[in-house]
Amino acid sequence: MRIGTSQIDLAILLPAFAAAWNLAGGQTMFAAQKDSGRVYLSPDGLFAVEAPAGWEVRKQEGSNEVTFLNGEVSVSVAADDTEAGDKVDQFLEVNKSLVRHMRPDAEVWAEGKAMVAGASGAYFTMYCPGPRARTIVRVAAALSHKRLFIFKIAAPSAELFAVQATIDNIEHSFRECDGLPRGKVRRHRAN
Repeated sequence: MRIGTSQIDLAILLPAFAAAWNLAGGQTMFAAQKDSGRVYLSPDGLFAVEAPAGWEVRKQEGSNEVTFLNGEVSVSVAADDTEAGDKVDQFLEVNKSLVRHMRPDAEVWAEGKAMVAGASGAYFTMYCPGPRARTIVRVAAALSHKRLFIFKIAAPSAELFAVQATIDNIEHSFRECDGLPRGKVRRHRAN
């Protein structure tokens, strides 16, 4: 994945921001189904994450991104291959720009280091005022084994406290896997 603004894969970035946009008065993009609370393995085998019981699950076509929804709270995780020179800070700056594009009055509240899928990375949290609800957007990312692992949330500030423990559980369960799709077994060569 190239992280330059003109080359970024928006399919991986937009669902969490779409949820924030929905809170600001737009229409929802999510048609989802309830999940029973189990480990979700991405179709390409790059990551696993625990799906929270009772939350809706939306799989993003054309990517390995999965989004968990509880009312207007959205939590998304994804992984993508990187190219030489890609950096977490570049990815986060592009995401800040996207949030500011959707909500010009958005403010950065916090930035710092974060663990994402078991790797050391960085995050930012933005506050987005809106006519319907004030929204908190948090994006965290880390590079590991030439892949970018992404964790995003968008939540009305009034609802965040009630679901924070579940969000923390999702975040802590997000982990890198060996890259084998479901049902595939690594072949071993005969000696």
